Amino acid sequence: MGLPPSLIIKKVKVNPRNLEDTDSWHTVRFFHDWMGAQFLSTLPDNFKHSPRFYGGDRNLGFILLEDVQHSSSLVEFLLGNNRAQAEQALLQYVTCLGQLHTQTLGKAAEFEELFKAIAPNVNPIRDTVEIHKHQLMLENLGIYTENSWLHDLEAINETVKHPGEFLAYIHADACPDNVLHTGEALRLIDFETGHFGHALIDVAYGRMMFPSCWCANRLPPTMVRQMESTYRAILMQHCPVAADDQIFETALVKICGFWLLYTLTRHLESALRKDLNWGISTIRQRILARLEAFIATAQEFNQLPGLCNTSSQLLDLLRQRWSTIPHLPLYPAFQGK
Repeated sequence: MGLPPSLIIKKVKVNPRNLEDTDSWHTVRFFHDWMGAQFLSTLPDNFKHSPRFYGGDRNLGFILLEDVQHSSSLVEFLLGNNRAQAEQALLQYVTCLGQLHTQTLGKAAEFEELFKAIAPNVNPIRDTVEIHKHQLMLENLGIYTENSWLHDLEAINETVKHPGEFLAYIHADACPDNVLHTGEALRLIDFETGHFGHALIDVAYGRMMFPSCWCANRLPPTMVRQMESTYRAILMQHCPVAADDQIFETALVKICGFWLLYTLTRHLESALRKDLNWGISTIRQRILARLEAFIATAQEFNQLPGLCNTSSQLLDLLRQRWSTIPHLPLYPAFQGK
């Protein structure tokens, strides 16, 4: 394997000895980044999903990666003023995700085997919903859940824990600043949360306003539908169940529910006390916008009525408390005519 003109050295911020602490988030991030880069580098070269992996040393706590030469990231397109370029970049983005997922369908065992060989004491990330925590948060606000709400959360948990034919390697942090434009295609970087999970966890990012990212704004609904249609056309070539409207739409609503619950788990308690800026929008703006997005999606596809009803109650309550919070805007590229 020939070496490129330049390399990236990614090193943990903590003492490498601390990598023996398998409960540490630094440990989890480091080894997931390592495993993702190494695993994806073993795939055929017809699609380059990530920086090529050149080696790593767990004792010194670093990995060597290709320095991906790029002209910009997806962020620049979204925060710019050229709508056509932003639309093209977003369709390239979901194409990139579709190629990543289709190439890794059925390869979970290979990833697990590699993980055990390099980091046998570290558990790969598993997606889950903390049902009891959500129930307590709602009850503290005077919103009492019903059996239909519990049924819906259990259904979401079942879907993310057991993706079935949708099981693929996912980035799980596919934010615009983790998407580099090389001039010819898009490449993903930073696989610190990458793992095998439900493929739609990545694809729902546009609809749910990039849940883990500092640069969260809205996309026009027509753009979201076009992104999902483009992605689905790629996925169904290797995942036939994706062609079934009922199966795909049901899964999409559940994954949107998953990202809503992720947002509430991480941010609701602190946002009730104080609003904070994060990047180009505030936490309260994000919470309100994702509640709206989930409710609209659940109603559009007539799914998860229990969670939809509870989310509507929460949205009404928060709108009253946060009446001065401005609407989460569209990305600048989509604000013009």
